[in-house]
Amino acid sequence: MGDNEIIEGLKRGDDECFYSLVDLYKKRVVSLCYSYTHDYHEAEDLSQEVFLKLYKTINKFRGESSLSTYIYRITISSCIDYKRKKSLKNFLTGLKLENKSQEIEDLDEKRYIRQCILNLPEELKTPVVLYYYIGLTHKEIGEVLNISSKTVEGRIYRAKIKLKSELDREGYSLCSKSGMI
Repeated sequence: MGDNEIIEGLKRGDDECFYSLVDLYKKRVVSLCYSYTHDYHEAEDLSQEVFLKLYKTINKFRGESSLSTYIYRITISSCIDYKRKKSLKNFLTGLKLENKSQEIEDLDEKRYIRQCILNLPEELKTPVVLYYYIGLTHKEIGEVLNISSKTVEGRIYRAKIKLKSELDREGYSLCSKSGMI
């Protein structure tokens, strides 16, 4: 079942379309929620809230973006709301910065990098999470955040500069071959 069929079915109140939507997007939504909660059960609960919000607001969906972009917007909004309600200390525990497949070996360095990311302003942190953790392109991030892809690129660049400066000051570094810095 394609996105258009799912959207039309949801607008008609078709439960089967809702189940198809959940099956299609659940892993990605839970993964994004997990990057904010670092607790699988919390991420599951948050993802249920996301799908409930989506179900309730589907009639507002105008089709100006893809269904996945709409879902990511709702997910990020829900995650930010969650984060505001809870003081998270271990945001992005699973984040792999050097690239999407290579882990940072030194545990202390890994913890310190996570803390540096946690301390980034929200406008820089969110694009970093979506790009390096979720794997979205600059264009997709721009659609999710309602900003241009150039703005996304600039925010990721500024985040990398801030992270590099902080890491250099503390004697840590990121591999340059990764493309991160």
